[in-house]
Amino acid sequence: MYLNRGNFNLRRTRRNSMARIAVYIILIFAGLYLLNLRERGDIQPIGMPTATATRSPASFAEEAEKQFSAGRLEQAVLAYEKAIELDPTRIEYHIRLARIQVYADQAEEAVKTAGDAILIDPNNSAAHAVHALALDWTGDYANAGDAAVRAIQLDPNNALAHAYYAEVLVDQQRWAQARDEAKQALMLDPNSMDAYRVYGYYLESTSNYEEAIQAYQSALKINPNLAFLYMQIGVNFRQLQQYDTAIQYFQRANAINPQDIDPYLSISRTYFQIGEYGASAQYLEEAITIDPTNARIHGRLGLVYFKALNYESAIIELGCAVDGCTTLTDTIDDEDGAPDLPIPPLALDKDSLEAFYTYSSVLAALSTPSNPHCQRARPLFQQIRAFATDDAIVNAILDENEAVCQIADANATQAVLGGGGGLPTAATGTPAPTPAGTPTP
Repeated sequence: MYLNRGNFNLRRTRRNSMARIAVYIILIFAGLYLLNLRERGDIQPIGMPTATATRSPASFAEEAEKQFSAGRLEQAVLAYEKAIELDPTRIEYHIRLARIQVYADQAEEAVKTAGDAILIDPNNSAAHAVHALALDWTGDYANAGDAAVRAIQLDPNNALAHAYYAEVLVDQQRWAQARDEAKQALMLDPNSMDAYRVYGYYLESTSNYEEAIQAYQSALKINPNLAFLYMQIGVNFRQLQQYDTAIQYFQRANAINPQDIDPYLSISRTYFQIGEYGASAQYLEEAITIDPTNARIHGRLGLVYFKALNYESAIIELGCAVDGCTTLTDTIDDEDGAPDLPIPPLALDKDSLEAFYTYSSVLAALSTPSNPHCQRARPLFQQIRAFATDDAIVNAILDENEAVCQIADANATQAVLGGGGGLPTAATGTPAPTPAGTPTP
């Protein structure tokens, strides 16, 4: 039987073999090319995560300014450092970083940063101005003044140059010229936080505390998140004996940066001034939990214990400050498993003098035959006298302490001979008054 296949052609059609070979060659070369790109890293395999785009230095600079406005100074410093790492030739990054470093208590670093800015452009007025600020905060007033003058010479309308020069003049106690420079800065830029801060500093240094508060508050209106402005306002309220208001401002500074010990110390000092020693000690103890090896805080705590007549605790904390100790032997209750850290002793200077002579008083007062603390006290007497040769009050305290030690020696002799003898009473020397000048936070 014959089957009709219709119009279908079942015969296989032969394709062009040369065209097929050309296609294969093209595909092979394309594959080799893609493989080469992959090995060079120009493309990634499917499914691999996309690489994060590199941030620009401008984005870090923008972040730094936002962090500064929020009062997070250390984060602002880090952001500007990253911007400079990516673009070390941008002079404005160095200038802004140096300014923030000063306010972040990194004045030594700020001196170098400002110096780098001057190397980029020796004729930049802003660079010389911030260099003056940094030098002033390190106590190098002579060079700070020269830098500020140079900044003004390069640009007489630079408000910050006039403001920072005013700050240097205040530190040199050149009051009239400082006032003129501070007012000139405000005239040139009435919206400058720095200009209002410096004017407040001038007013504070000349004991115009109410006007200083107004100037600092004007600075706060421009930047309401800077803890150091709240601190200075609190200091001035304390000078006006408005202690509750002072504590409120210190607490607002603490709220901005809870890990900063300065507000705790200022609140403690305020309570100390009004005789609330328990509250004063509490804030010092909180500060020690943040910075447990800070010998100055231990010294302050020892002074508070001494005023509260808690001599047993005072001798421990003052001993930590003057002689050194470890966190295991101080009076602060550590958390379980906390490391035993060394607390290095303080050097004898004008800031530690009170801790030194008070420690000598406590040693004399608690010296007994079984605990002959005068053996440690007498070398202290000599060390303190050599440092404070012309301080009549301190030397009077040491004279009383020596008298108490002589009583303790007599008691020890009587004990050896089998006699009686009472314990010596605590030394009654009056602490030296705080030197005149800008109030201490």
